[in-house]
Amino acid sequence: MSKFSDDDLVEILRLTYQEKRSSRYISDTYGCGKSTIGDFLRKDTYKDFWLAHEEKPVASGEIHTPDDVRQELSGKRFVFTSAQNNTFVHDKFLKTLEGYCLHNEAELIVGTFHYNKKGFQKGSEEGVWYDPKVRKYVLDESRQIAEGLLWCGELNIVPSAVNPISGLHNYTNRSSGIIPHSKLQLESLPTPKHDTCRMMYTTGSVTQRNYIEMKAGQKARHHHSFSALVVEVDNQGDWFVRQLCAEKLTGNFFDLEYYYTPEGIAFDGEPCCVEGLNFGDIHAAKLDPVVADVSWRSTESIMERLMPSNVFLHDVMDHQNRNHHNIKDPYFRFKMFHNKTESVEDEVYLTASVIEEMTNKGANVVVVESNHDLALSRWLKEQDYKQDPVNAIFFLDLQLATYLALKEGEDFSVFEYACNLLNPEIWDVKFLRTDESYLICGDIECGAHGHNGNNGARGGVAAFQKQGIRVNIGHSHSANIKDGVYQAGVSGKLEMGYNIGGSSWSHSHIVTYSNGKRAIITLRNGKWRG
Repeated sequence: MSKFSDDDLVEILRLTYQEKRSSRYISDTYGCGKSTIGDFLRKDTYKDFWLAHEEKPVASGEIHTPDDVRQELSGKRFVFTSAQNNTFVHDKFLKTLEGYCLHNEAELIVGTFHYNKKGFQKGSEEGVWYDPKVRKYVLDESRQIAEGLLWCGELNIVPSAVNPISGLHNYTNRSSGIIPHSKLQLESLPTPKHDTCRMMYTTGSVTQRNYIEMKAGQKARHHHSFSALVVEVDNQGDWFVRQLCAEKLTGNFFDLEYYYTPEGIAFDGEPCCVEGLNFGDIHAAKLDPVVADVSWRSTESIMERLMPSNVFLHDVMDHQNRNHHNIKDPYFRFKMFHNKTESVEDEVYLTASVIEEMTNKGANVVVVESNHDLALSRWLKEQDYKQDPVNAIFFLDLQLATYLALKEGEDFSVFEYACNLLNPEIWDVKFLRTDESYLICGDIECGAHGHNGNNGARGGVAAFQKQGIRVNIGHSHSANIKDGVYQAGVSGKLEMGYNIGGSSWSHSHIVTYSNGKRAIITLRNGKWRG
């Protein structure tokens, strides 16, 4: 197309910044490519025009909110990532992403961010450019991906931001959001109790590491992630987000059953090697039957499809029948009596039965010591069997076994003992002890539940961030990704009686692939993928 006139360029600016028209709309209006409009708006071309007009005083304003002008994306599958200015792409990763999109009929979308290597983030953008290999994928505008999920391509967050999601918790109102950024993060946000929790994601980047050699830049370089997010939207409008984390040297990545490379799919139709599957906290007595069916019970479950080498179970027992939190609540005790659900032995039997369901799938089943499982031991320490006739015999059986083990100096877990006593079929299940390590893929710690932090303090994502390790935990029932810490959600019901008020809980599991890369799968309405 011939060069624009100055009047054309002024009109393009008006359409962009006043009417909030998309690059696609403007390119259709002027009969040119989107990249041409993008080049102009990023000042890659028509520099004479910009030099002449930027020196003039500018006044502007608007009355519309982003919701008023946001357009919807068309399609069912998308891959989102980000790109930094004046930085070359990771060629192999980009090629793998392009092949992935071709194979899965997905649209690749790239959000850009500006980083001034002179160290002044609000400095001049003169000379800013983006690798031509990604320009055709750039979408630096807000878009509705599906009901309840937004692409926040308009956000330009400096890559050295420690917590890029910080301050944006209500930016998308009631929707979840995807933010272009070089870090890969996920944070679950609370919503009113009976609404689905919101999630804020960052994408990781398709461009190479390119930072200043100062503290902020060096930290950003360390946490830079060659990754993207895939979004699948099914015919009912339910959406599913997963992380695509690339190997830094090859650009290859796993996604569920397949291993993608720049040359194509390495495993076509055969299950890939999933090293670990961390289910969200089980809570057998309050287990969501739909989640159990989708996750491990049905022939099309996550466990059947991915065939993990190791399965990790957290808070497998709920211990609702005699939990220390409500042991002195007379109303709760009456309800348990009325419903005939007072027997601790019955709950342990139920818990052991759920564990047994995992044992015939070909995986090593590992029960991670968790605070709810430990409640059985606390019950023996603190309660009086003489005041609890329903549980007296079982109480005394476990108490005697505990004292005999102490006498012999055994490494004893009364929870393991009780489960094996009531269901001998789970004899080969691994029950971890306090602070016992269980590594997969060389350095990913899977032996921590998350309730214990550092130096005897309470746990949480922040506590494990400080340890400087890669770790998969549970405990909070809220999915999270932060600097090497992955946290699963819950497999139990989203209403357990004690999570009063807003909730960030979700039915989310952690998948760890054989190359050490990870993803979080979140279930929606009885489904786990689009």
